[in-house]
Amino acid sequence: MIKKRSFIIFIISIVFMSALFIINQQRMKGQASTQVPKQLLTAADPELWVISDNHFYADELFEDSEKFRQFEATSVGKDIRYTSQVLTAFVKKALKEKPDGIVLTGDTTLNGEKQSLEQMTEIFKPLKAAGIPVFAIPGNHDIYNGWARKFTNQQQITTHQISPGDFRLAFSDGYNLSHSEDKHSLSYAVDLENYRLLFLDSNIYADRFSKIEPITSGEFKEKTLEWIESSLKEAKVLKKTPILFMHHNLLAHNEKVTKGFVLNNATRVLSLVKQYEVPLAVTGHIHLQNIMQSRDNPNFYEITSSSFSTAGNQIGHLQLLNNQMKYEVEAFDPREYFDSLALENPYLKEYPSYLEEKYRQVGKDLATNILVQSDIENAEKLADMVGEANLRYFTGNNQLTEAEKDQIRNDPNYAMLKKSVPRLWQSIEHSIEDTNIPNNRSITIDLP
Repeated sequence: MIKKRSFIIFIISIVFMSALFIINQQRMKGQASTQVPKQLLTAADPELWVISDNHFYADELFEDSEKFRQFEATSVGKDIRYTSQVLTAFVKKALKEKPDGIVLTGDTTLNGEKQSLEQMTEIFKPLKAAGIPVFAIPGNHDIYNGWARKFTNQQQITTHQISPGDFRLAFSDGYNLSHSEDKHSLSYAVDLENYRLLFLDSNIYADRFSKIEPITSGEFKEKTLEWIESSLKEAKVLKKTPILFMHHNLLAHNEKVTKGFVLNNATRVLSLVKQYEVPLAVTGHIHLQNIMQSRDNPNFYEITSSSFSTAGNQIGHLQLLNNQMKYEVEAFDPREYFDSLALENPYLKEYPSYLEEKYRQVGKDLATNILVQSDIENAEKLADMVGEANLRYFTGNNQLTEAEKDQIRNDPNYAMLKKSVPRLWQSIEHSIEDTNIPNNRSITIDLP
């Protein structure tokens, strides 16, 4: 009898505690919801700011040691020292100019460090207070990344990794504003007046703490594809224009860089894009500022954003009008928002030039490694030419005048590269002229 009574008391306690948990969760959700600006959903002609691949790295993980400098040398042009200063400047700019929302298309953290996510959330807090929601989706570096590292005592050690739940909680704005979430990924959909925005998780990641490197490639699970189609089908019935936001690309923006960057099942997604008349996808991952029109479906465009942690700190401005979409990218100079102490740092004082030189150096190093093997004269001048081309190409500044094109093509070094190192010559050609859409920095898309 005593055992039976104890069991009943135990069951009642469990039910009571469960009820308290549910009530508390509903209360917390209610509090979160009240902080999310519902007026965005009916805003007239909303403007969204888009940044991608900001690769934020928490201050507490950083140590200016030899180990860190070795790691930094592999960053391929990214700034991983001053991410908190630059993101704080970005938030100050947003508070001043007041976009209707901010979109992050993945690789929000350097390598999925939980501390990076937590500090980034703190930096974004003033946006929530100002009624500016942040819509985020993860990139391949964000969730359960075995590369998550902290530098301390002249060593690098593993650190806490971001789980899907951590990501959803940190970027709760989008989920709280969504009318639908995919149960099988971190994807969700938000309606803004005449538009349906699909924020899609295209990444492949582990379901627990990982010891391996992040998987570069991406694909949608079968159930996620079903959810995407269902959302697109509903949007068509409701006469809402759908826009896709995701990390991986649907189109090949560079024929030499497709594996791991173009979505594994892009063909299936593009068939849905055509069937449900999707005019635009906004993506990242490739660190390239580029606008491309589909050759198979001329009514579809994809914009890839350059990495916010590289030259230009570029911000995409996407305005959603009744009958058209307007996009323009801005090179952001954060120095206007740095405090006097930050400007005492010589690198921050000349920050745009500092980042540009990092990107030039990536191209120079690539060229030098190839040219040394080829034993070509004027290797240094040729490497400089490739470095400049690298900066021009990845920042989307390759809409040159005819006079500027002629000046490059008439350079004897250009002819030498074309004859001796076609691969490097081709990289310069890409930086001179885009045969798809010449202007990679702005576009207006008329809607039917």
